[in-house]
Amino acid sequence: MCNIKAIFFILSSFLLSACGGSGSSDTPGSSIPTPERYLVSTSFNDGGAITPLSFRTSGDGSKVFKVELEQGYELASISGCGGQLDGYNFSVEDIDKNCTIEATFTPLQYTVKVQTLTGGWVAQPSYQVVHGEKIDFTVHPNSDHYIESTTGCGGHLVDLKYTTGAVVADCTVTVAFKSHFPLPSEGIERIRLPVVVHVLENEYVEISDEQIMSQIEATNKHFRGMNYNELESIDEQFKPYIADTGIQLYLASHDPNGNPHSGINRKFANLSVISAEHAYAKSEKGGIDVWPTDQYLNVWVGYGRDFKGTLGLVGRANIPGLVEDRVIGVVVAHTAFGVIQPREPRFDEGKTLTHELGHLLGLIGHTHGMPTDKNTHSHLTCDGKPLTSCKNSDLSMSFMNSEVDDNGQRMFSISQRQVMVEWVTSGPLQPLYLNTQ
Repeated sequence: MCNIKAIFFILSSFLLSACGGSGSSDTPGSSIPTPERYLVSTSFNDGGAITPLSFRTSGDGSKVFKVELEQGYELASISGCGGQLDGYNFSVEDIDKNCTIEATFTPLQYTVKVQTLTGGWVAQPSYQVVHGEKIDFTVHPNSDHYIESTTGCGGHLVDLKYTTGAVVADCTVTVAFKSHFPLPSEGIERIRLPVVVHVLENEYVEISDEQIMSQIEATNKHFRGMNYNELESIDEQFKPYIADTGIQLYLASHDPNGNPHSGINRKFANLSVISAEHAYAKSEKGGIDVWPTDQYLNVWVGYGRDFKGTLGLVGRANIPGLVEDRVIGVVVAHTAFGVIQPREPRFDEGKTLTHELGHLLGLIGHTHGMPTDKNTHSHLTCDGKPLTSCKNSDLSMSFMNSEVDDNGQRMFSISQRQVMVEWVTSGPLQPLYLNTQ
């Protein structure tokens, strides 16, 4: 019996040793290794989010992170962990170390366009606006127009400032202007010409912006045949020849360098504007240089008396072809410029500028006196038709009759309109016409 137990013990020991070790699982060094796990984290700024915020992985397999946007923001960039973006899903796979997914969100930007129709301007044609913000800008009507309407981008106009609503998409503001004067009759072109008024100020000369604007408005009425009260008093036989020339003036909105400008250019100068040497138009003599005559009508306003205080000529036109280019334009004594009283007796209705502009626009000579080769219009029929008996020299109430005071000058004729329009559109002032229409 003892021998059998001994043999069994010996065989059991041999079999255990043949299996390569002990059968106990608690022997030190015998446990299975735990797989390493890596952390995928996220980082982002305001304007959006990434979900989940983090993820642990053993390295194999893939994970999709969702990109979420707040209203008014867009995804500018996303990278990290070797991931790939598909739409708003960012996928990572086979992670072998801790890493971070980084995203940047930026506010959406929109374009606000500003469309201005004829008669005014704004400083910028478009603006870039961040989502939800507002912008404001100033609307500048030309002096012969006013603001008729402003619409778009949920905004509103107060005085001359337009403020949009909160901008949440590209949008357009449209500004429409309306002329102080209606369109001419069919077949007559509206010709708008920018004017710069150079004011030579000194201890004797003071003229306000309002006075200057009153003159531009009055001259426009004269050229457009809208001085209705005066025209009513004209004899019936001459009324058919009253012309709407279609010509309008407005104060220039920008200087020759393109900078915004009022169209009123002031300088202190002890000079007279009634000077044969034209010192008022020469900076080296203390005057104000002409602005380019192919872009502006130049008007100089200043002292019009001699050293004794006697009033000389109240106005003069420097006509293309008859003077050097640097002085082309019109000069008017400041006391005869504008219609806000008090003004110069006899020259207090703003007719001096109207008369001199008539010369500048091609009406050479006057309606009175003997017709000469230098007179381009007094001998013409009042309507330009060959068989009409009325001649411009018959029109004692013409703006081009210098023998009457302001209260006697009331009209341009149809043939005078024809001369001026031709002078502007195809004659010496054609460059101005082509550059400004």
